[in-house]
Amino acid sequence: MWIKLGILLTGFAYAGLLPYFIQKAAKHVHLDMNVQTLSFLSNKKLYGEKYKKAYKHLLFITAILNYFFFWLLSEFYYLGAYEQYWRYVDYSFAFLTLLAFVPHNINPYSFKHLKESVQRFIHNFLAGLVFLVIPALIIQFQLVVLHEMYVQGVIGIFIVSITILLTIWSIIANGLNGVSEMIFIIGVSVWSIFTTVITMLR
Repeated sequence: MWIKLGILLTGFAYAGLLPYFIQKAAKHVHLDMNVQTLSFLSNKKLYGEKYKKAYKHLLFITAILNYFFFWLLSEFYYLGAYEQYWRYVDYSFAFLTLLAFVPHNINPYSFKHLKESVQRFIHNFLAGLVFLVIPALIIQFQLVVLHEMYVQGVIGIFIVSITILLTIWSIIANGLNGVSEMIFIIGVSVWSIFTTVITMLR
């Protein structure tokens, strides 16, 4: 019962926290998501120290929720022995946490601004890893439960597959921007809600 309650609370918080606050902040600062990425909110020169700190805290809280959500799922579905699953859990937490503490900047890559250039590269690299590792973690979870809970596994894989395809399509059509990032985030949120609801019904 307590594990189910934890999954319920963590799952809905994990699904709703990031989309809600990003959309609220984007409207408040007039972030053009057709041109800018969500990482622009962590750019101190553009939006000030307040939004830089808020974005850092938001990502860090998301990293914690991500870890606890998948940890609780592992307890409920008995996944403690699956090393590959836990490797992805650790990677997703580490990359999200590091991304939270490496702010974005728009300075051009240059040896004259080496520190900013390295920071920008690391930020973009970490963001790319997050976009790869979280779907991989979800797929790993679904594959593990697939043989025992076929319908749940198939629907879960379908949701994450559509999310990946829509995100790639958006990037190809319009470039990497806030819209493509929100497609990815909302897709992960839909999967989280689905998994939470199915788990509550078990």
